[in-house]
Amino acid sequence: MATIVSMPKWGLAMKTGMVVAWLKQAGETVQQGEPIVEIESEKATNEVEAPASGIMRWIGIQEGDSAPVGAPLAVIAAMDEALTDEQIASLLREDAEARRQRTEMQKKPAASPSTARPTATGTVRAPTTAAGRVNASPAARRLAQELGVDLSTLAGTGPGGMIGREDVLHAAEAAKVAQAATEEVEERDVEVDGVTIHCLIAGPVNAPHVVFVHGLGGSLTTWSLNLPAFAEQFRICALDMMGAGDSAKPAADYSVAALTTFLARFLDTLGSDWQRVSLVGHSLGGAIALSFAQQYPRRVEQLILVDSAGLGPEIDATVLDLMRSQPTLDSVRSELTNFFAQPELVQQALVEQLYRQRAQPGAHEALVATANAAFGNGQQHIDLRDTLPGLNAPTLFVWGAADTIIPVTHAQQATSSPRSRLQIFPNCGHCPHIEQADAFNQLVLSFLRE
Repeated sequence: MATIVSMPKWGLAMKTGMVVAWLKQAGETVQQGEPIVEIESEKATNEVEAPASGIMRWIGIQEGDSAPVGAPLAVIAAMDEALTDEQIASLLREDAEARRQRTEMQKKPAASPSTARPTATGTVRAPTTAAGRVNASPAARRLAQELGVDLSTLAGTGPGGMIGREDVLHAAEAAKVAQAATEEVEERDVEVDGVTIHCLIAGPVNAPHVVFVHGLGGSLTTWSLNLPAFAEQFRICALDMMGAGDSAKPAADYSVAALTTFLARFLDTLGSDWQRVSLVGHSLGGAIALSFAQQYPRRVEQLILVDSAGLGPEIDATVLDLMRSQPTLDSVRSELTNFFAQPELVQQALVEQLYRQRAQPGAHEALVATANAAFGNGQQHIDLRDTLPGLNAPTLFVWGAADTIIPVTHAQQATSSPRSRLQIFPNCGHCPHIEQADAFNQLVLSFLRE
């Protein structure tokens, strides 16, 4: 069976991508999971892997050309499949029609669960018994419980108005559409005390709010493998901290205390909806999140600290020296190799992306100032361990077992509070949210739902 290779969506704000290079040509054999094309988005260049094994039968977007997310890039035919040009054209028409229907559905006004199934002639609202029990089939009841559908809001289409499985499925789908209609994905710049901060905001507007804080030398793109999963259930904000990413890089105080205060002012600027949030902080961002929870305890719902600074004195001086050096492609690559237990994750596209950020005017000076304020002589200047016993927010520590930058013993010694938990990911370095993204997402989403 033929398989369409589509333009991927990397990051919540990606709309189009450009084909940089085809790694496989028409007529060549490909194996599932094998890189076949390099795609460039606004943020980075990455490889797309073959979704199936077979023969590269058709390539529709040439090198240097762009296409919207979801558009067909190529067609892979099964090894024993003789696919004609007419069959390819038919396959592409079907794909285009399916994408058109999805787009039209997204544009429709959202229906609430109570109006999820339009009442047709002969359809009546499901009657209830004298005890108030809704008339629904056992299968519909089980499905409603699984999908979180309130049976009392539905109109049944079965005999006597009984609610069946189809009624529940339609209600769940309509609720999903309604939720999607309340979502927005927006990258924007926010002025905070005269400093421009770049951020991404997404997710259902009425959902609990979650803020992602990156580490030293990082940016909001640190969370690119995580944000889409969280935006399905939470209102999220990931920001480039002052001095990092695409945010302004003034000569300023870059201590953890100053950055903590600045984060509070940033959330104040976003509005009243962001007065109480859950925080996910990585490395130095973890120290900022922990400091925020100490200074503003009533503003923190839950706390997730990922290979966090501030929990012990040790830190790898080699990485800090590389960060303090003038950025080159070689120094950035050497730096990144220390972050991962799986060296194959340090791809050239990632190196080039980080190098471009470090080469921005003022970026190096801000990075050095931040590093010097928090770390020096192979030691951390920040010690927040005394804040842990007084934390009101439930806290999840997440660590890579093979972290050579900040040792996992810091987390093991910190999780004595009854409201704290620790999850150690094997075969992970300093960035488990990247190396084990799916498992990390499931773990933290479950914790936040608790």
